[in-house]
Amino acid sequence: MTNSFLFLSLALGVATGALGGYIAEKKGRTQRFGFIIGFLFGFIGVFGLLLMAKKPSNDQLSDGSE
Repeated sequence: MTNSFLFLSLALGVATGALGGYIAEKKGRTQRFGFIIGFLFGFIGVFGLLLMAKKPSNDQLSDGSE
């Protein structure tokens, strides 16, 4: 394995991780979760993050009878 292939793979992993972090944050999850999924699983992980439903916020979870 050459060094250029290693650096290219690492750069691609960081890029898909950053994209996954951005998508996860928009879906109501942590950036760390999205980065790890994107880094480890690449474009398949990013596609999976796109398919995930938005996480409901705490305001939507309460029934409003306080």
